[in-house]
Amino acid sequence: MKRGERQRISAAIADAERGNRAEIAVHIEARYPGDGPLARARALFESLGLDKTRDGTGVLLYIATVDRKAAVWAGPGLDGASAPGFWQAATDRVAAGYRTGDAAGGIVAALATIGELARVAAAGDDTAGNELPDRVSFGPGA
Repeated sequence: MKRGERQRISAAIADAERGNRAEIAVHIEARYPGDGPLARARALFESLGLDKTRDGTGVLLYIATVDRKAAVWAGPGLDGASAPGFWQAATDRVAAGYRTGDAAGGIVAALATIGELARVAAAGDDTAGNELPDRVSFGPGA
């Protein structure tokens, strides 16, 4: 992923976190190891420290580019607030971006969707501050 695309996604993370207490991260790698993208997202959620947010409002958008899979793992402060199919809709936006040749655009659209939920479910000032950096992390082969 090009530097400009990474910056665009980082800015979208900051935008999605504005006006709420969520901490949102994006992790991209070529292939998911193990039992599937959701299991990988859960493991990364913990290893990236999203499970340690003060209000349980961490969200990880996980993408395995070669495997063509995406998943979202959210902490208890947001997961139960989503309507059925909400997280699938977010990953569908990622897929649409990849299909049209605008991977970063699909990720940005997914982040906007996640931010909308966070502004409802975890509204208010982020009194804990920005607990995690607003950046994309990369795994093997990304």
